[in-house]
Amino acid sequence: MNCIVAGCSNDATSQIGIRLRRPDGTAVWAPNTHAYVCNVHAVQGFSIQIILTPTTSGDIETIVNSPTGAAVSRVTEINQPA
Repeated sequence: MNCIVAGCSNDATSQIGIRLRRPDGTAVWAPNTHAYVCNVHAVQGFSIQIILTPTTSGDIETIVNSPTGAAVSRVTEINQPA
């Protein structure tokens, strides 16, 4: 995979994911995205902005925007009961 960082040609093996946890630590949902980061950028750090938009679809859509403005989207079904 290619690193999501603009202009980076390094092989990217780390996949960005997000998780919603219950108070006991178990996940309500924990989808991976289709965005990958190389080891160099993974240890340099990131500023991450999260925008939550409620839906009634029963899915989690993750959209990762790179600094170039390119977006990588993925939809994951929620399998846990409320």
